[in-house]
Amino acid sequence: MEKVMPVLFVGHGSPMNAIEENEFTESWREISEKISRPKAILAISAHYEREDSSVTSNEKPKTIHDFYGFPKELYDQKYDCSGSKELITKVKDLAQEVDFDSRWGIDHGVWCVLSKMYPNADIPVVELSINRKLSMQQHYDLARKLYKLREEGILIFCTGNVVHNLMLARMSGTPYKWASSFDEKVKKYVTARDDLKLVNYELLGEDALLSVNSAEHYIPLIYALGATDRNESVSFFCEEIVLASVSMRCILFEDKNG
Repeated sequence: MEKVMPVLFVGHGSPMNAIEENEFTESWREISEKISRPKAILAISAHYEREDSSVTSNEKPKTIHDFYGFPKELYDQKYDCSGSKELITKVKDLAQEVDFDSRWGIDHGVWCVLSKMYPNADIPVVELSINRKLSMQQHYDLARKLYKLREEGILIFCTGNVVHNLMLARMSGTPYKWASSFDEKVKKYVTARDDLKLVNYELLGEDALLSVNSAEHYIPLIYALGATDRNESVSFFCEEIVLASVSMRCILFEDKNG
């Protein structure tokens, strides 16, 4: 049996990370060198929401610039990876409820990070949508079905932000207490693999509700938890909070026995 691939949750932050070099982009580059090279990548992004569960089926997915008001240099960026018919077939075999979507491409939550991890864009990428109709538990259960992909050299790559409240963002100053508090709670419960606490995050208090004011950036974490076993090792990198209300926390889940 091949070595079981790890699972990544990456706090992607600003699209500007695609054209900047900073502590975050360096850590993404370093993590790509630490883990085995994947045969393909299944990405779950905060920026790909639908009313159903779908996977991108394009042979050559377009680079989506789903942001506004940034420099032209950023809009000129392309991530010309291929799709993967083989991977979407594997996903469909494991989760019959998943449909195909030929209209979406690779959004900035994915390509901004992968452009640093795998700049040659030579690994096939497929995105799995966040189905707005599913509960947190249903997202977790869908992710459980995808575990076997890891045994076939597939990297499950989840990208969002544990804390993401742009309405309260500020350019300078220390993080809000509620943002730091919830970020630390997530670290604690991920380390303990108390997945139920994280699935039911609304019960964790006001700091959770402020941190997850729109759940799409939090849901990729639920996929990362669901696609991993509780006995896997967990390590954290990029633990900074930026703009006072956006956590850049990144998490590597590894099966040391695989």
